[in-house]
Amino acid sequence: MLLVILFGIITAIFVVVAPFVLKNSKKVSPTKNIFENFIENDHGYPWSWEAKRINSYKKALAQRKDGKEK
Repeated sequence: MLLVILFGIITAIFVVVAPFVLKNSKKVSPTKNIFENFIENDHGYPWSWEAKRINSYKKALAQRKDGKEK
C-alpha cells in the first residue's frame, strides 16, 4: 500500500507540478531541434518535383561553387 501511495505522489509531481514549474521558469526557453534547422536550410534536390525547389537547389549550388556559403 505504501508503494502505491509513493508512486501516486511521484506521478502527481511529474504530471502536475513539474510542467507548471517549467512553464513559469525564466531560465527555460524553447529551442529549435535538428529537424527544424534542416527544414529552414533545405534548398531542394536535383530530383525535386517542384520547379521552385529545383531552382533553389541550383542557386544554392552556384553559391557554394562561388564560395559564398550561407
